[in-house]
Amino acid sequence: MKFDIWTFLFQVINFIVLLFILKRLLYKPIKEIMEKRKGIIEKTIQEANEAKKEALELKGRHQEELNKLKEVKIQAIEKMRGKVEVERKELIAKAGKEADEIIEKERAIFDTEKRRLDAELKDRAIETVSVLALNLLRDISDEELHKSIWMKLFKEIGGIASDIENMKVKGDKITISLITSHPIEDAELRKFQETMESQISRKITINTIIDNTLVAGVRIKAYDKVYDFSLSGQIDALKFRLKEIA
Repeated sequence: MKFDIWTFLFQVINFIVLLFILKRLLYKPIKEIMEKRKGIIEKTIQEANEAKKEALELKGRHQEELNKLKEVKIQAIEKMRGKVEVERKELIAKAGKEADEIIEKERAIFDTEKRRLDAELKDRAIETVSVLALNLLRDISDEELHKSIWMKLFKEIGGIASDIENMKVKGDKITISLITSHPIEDAELRKFQETMESQISRKITINTIIDNTLVAGVRIKAYDKVYDFSLSGQIDALKFRLKEIA
């Protein structure tokens, strides 16, 4: 094939013209498009970097808030733990106090019941001893013992007469009940009456009553006053004193 220089030159010229046309028509718009795209890409990258920076800052603030929340949580837990410990100690102290009060109350009840039982046992013991003593005296007492007590009465008659004389009673006569375990002879009764009347300077009426429960001795009653010279009366007086001492 023969090389044609003119054809070659013509094609080169056409190519150059085509490039010029393309440059005039396409290169500048394409370049502008590329520049715009480059700007958009750079702006997108910048915005992405700023977003990344903001995200990192937000993450840092978030982590800081988490750390603060964690610290607050720890403080709250410690505070709650301290409060629970205080409440636990208060509950233990309250329970101990209530237990002490219950123990003290039960102890008081026990002591009261013990004193009551002790007193009841002592009373029963005294009653038993009194009954035994009275039965023993009843077995050994006789009219002679009764007369001995009757004679002893005259040693105390001055005090009895003085008490009776001081009584504010209406009338000129005083009635005296003479309760005796054994019958008293008329002569002894007259002697008693005369002695009393001479002591108080007033007339006396005597009512005699036989009471075997006295075992031996007599009991004189003038209005609300009672003078007991009987063995049963002495046992009762002893029993009363023992209960007071016990």
